[in-house]
Amino acid sequence: LGFMLVFLILLLFLDLKLAFWTSVAIPVSFLGGLMVIYFLGYSINMISLFALIVVLGIVVDDAIVTGESIYEAQQADDDLDRDARVLKGVRNVIAPVTIGVSTTIAAFAPLLFSTGTLGEIIKFVPIVVIPILVISLIEAYFILPAHLSNPKRWSKGIMAVMRNRFADGLAWVIANLVVPTSKFIMRWRYVTVAAFVGFVIITGALFQSGLVRFVFFPNVEGDKVTVRVTMEKGSPFALTEEAVLTIEQEALALEEELRDGENTPFDSISVSIGEISTDSNPGASASSSLSSNIGQVKIALVPSDLRANSAAEIERMLRERVENLPNIETLEFESSLIGTNADVEIELTHEDDELLDEAAETLKAQIAAIDGTKEIDDSFELGKSEYVFELNDEGYAAGLTPSLLGEQLRAAFFGLEVQRFQRGRSEVVVYVRYPKDQRESLEALNQARIRLPDGAEVPLSSVADIKEQFGYSTINTVNGRRIVSVTADVDYSVTTPGDVINKLREETLPALSDRYNGLSYSFEGESREQAEDLSSLGRNMMIALLLIYVLLGSQLRSYVQPIVIMTAIPFGIVGAVWGHFLLGHDLSFISMFGIVALTGVVVNDSVVLMDYFNQQRAEGLNIHDAMLNAISRRFRPILLTSLTTSLGLLPMLLETSLQAQFLIPMVVSLATGIIFATFVILLLIPCLVLITEDIGRASARARDKVYKPR
Repeated sequence: LGFMLVFLILLLFLDLKLAFWTSVAIPVSFLGGLMVIYFLGYSINMISLFALIVVLGIVVDDAIVTGESIYEAQQADDDLDRDARVLKGVRNVIAPVTIGVSTTIAAFAPLLFSTGTLGEIIKFVPIVVIPILVISLIEAYFILPAHLSNPKRWSKGIMAVMRNRFADGLAWVIANLVVPTSKFIMRWRYVTVAAFVGFVIITGALFQSGLVRFVFFPNVEGDKVTVRVTMEKGSPFALTEEAVLTIEQEALALEEELRDGENTPFDSISVSIGEISTDSNPGASASSSLSSNIGQVKIALVPSDLRANSAAEIERMLRERVENLPNIETLEFESSLIGTNADVEIELTHEDDELLDEAAETLKAQIAAIDGTKEIDDSFELGKSEYVFELNDEGYAAGLTPSLLGEQLRAAFFGLEVQRFQRGRSEVVVYVRYPKDQRESLEALNQARIRLPDGAEVPLSSVADIKEQFGYSTINTVNGRRIVSVTADVDYSVTTPGDVINKLREETLPALSDRYNGLSYSFEGESREQAEDLSSLGRNMMIALLLIYVLLGSQLRSYVQPIVIMTAIPFGIVGAVWGHFLLGHDLSFISMFGIVALTGVVVNDSVVLMDYFNQQRAEGLNIHDAMLNAISRRFRPILLTSLTTSLGLLPMLLETSLQAQFLIPMVVSLATGIIFATFVILLLIPCLVLITEDIGRASARARDKVYKPR
């Protein structure tokens, strides 16, 4: 579908021959690129296929510019033969096309060095894209000119009439809309720049108001709802079974409520008692846990287009039915395609264990008070009942020590090894200890005999205090200090993990640290990994910008013009933000990958405009006329490259498969960013070029005034 849309756009504006051979660049480049990928040892998979869709519209950009330049050279009224005209058309654009493709490669290349789980996935995009772009450049220079060397046209009949009407319409648009608008905005260039800056400020307000949110990973709806149950430690199997079956009954009741005639949103319901599995991450190996106090209910849903309720809505309705069931320690719900760790995780540490546990409970209560938080838990788990023996004053006075007391209790109840002997092939160990009935009697525990250093024996209760308490199921330590991790998930329809983390960092945790002197905290888990991944992406972005600047400077032989061209990049990002807003997507880490890739595509069109502008200046035209000629001449290739890039991605935007959902934000960034950047290239960049000329003239006048001889 993407290929057909690209070909249709080319056919409307170009001759059938030019449109056909330009479109042939797509399969030729794909085959050549896939050959390179094969020799590099990579395979075709979901990510590499996605990369092919991403590059679908980009790969014809250089062929469009080259073919359109050849077409113009063939239409020129000169004395050159047909081969010379083709070569002239190629030479006119060889520099901007080469730099344009190079900057696109430079934008994708840093993604190879992305870190984190998502980075390991996304790095296959540049592995596929870069070889294809290199092959497309070879095709545009050495194969396409040979196909276009014969000036004979293919469009006949109604096709020729339609092409001519579109060509005449485009010429009318350029003469009556584009050029007059360019003259107007160039005259009011400072107002135009101020308007664009104001638009950036408005875009920033979208974030402040919460209309556009940033979530690290998009909440992609899955095709199942899973409920995991954890009872109190030591709960018998029967109690867990009762709770899990109750949840199953509530799920069946919900199914009846949502049933529409013969149509039901549920495909099946499966129940596990004594075991839970975690297999929601695509590509990750499934793992399971076994215990009598755990269980899960998994509801498989019919495809999303066959039901009226989303998986998140079904999860919410089921949660309302079962969240107050008794004897349940934790109840976890999951309905997203990609199961991740907790959205928020804070690690607390303190020298005093009691204060640490109290601080954790206080923090959980404060997190629960934040709208949109759910499933708040901590790593503090009580274990089974245990007895703690502490020597009293009488015991210390009698000469006992905790070590002596512990050794005697161990010998009495666990046993003291007195002999080992061989019996056949087995070794038999003989222990001396209390009889079984006394070892299981609390009265016998109180009356256990403790031998003093002088040889006398006294009851245990006379030299030690016995306290019953619950032990810890697990004890987590970092650098020798005990920690408690407090975790929480977030309802994305209400807030985002970033907003919750910012509130905790700025308000809650500093106050908690003041309240519990000596308390230390840090954000761990997903929070820390997200910060590291974003930092890595930021570094990659800076490397890409530096490479692009160097490439532009080498081509344009200027320090200022590359900066002017690169101003289109942040405005392309603004377009990507508005694209997410209009299409109803949250900005995410995947969107950031699309924005990094967008930088090279935006620069590609800007180079085409600036290169022709420099040619016109070299021929002696003043700056206004040179820029108007550049806009008029390069409008069609810029429009075509933007349309083919966006329309090539359109089928991906409309894709409903679960596998595509978490990649769509990257496509939104590319497709919408390039559309907005087209207006920036045609409106803002000419103004910035004239403003730099104004600044140069003002500086020259200032120097002349300073150094003018008296």
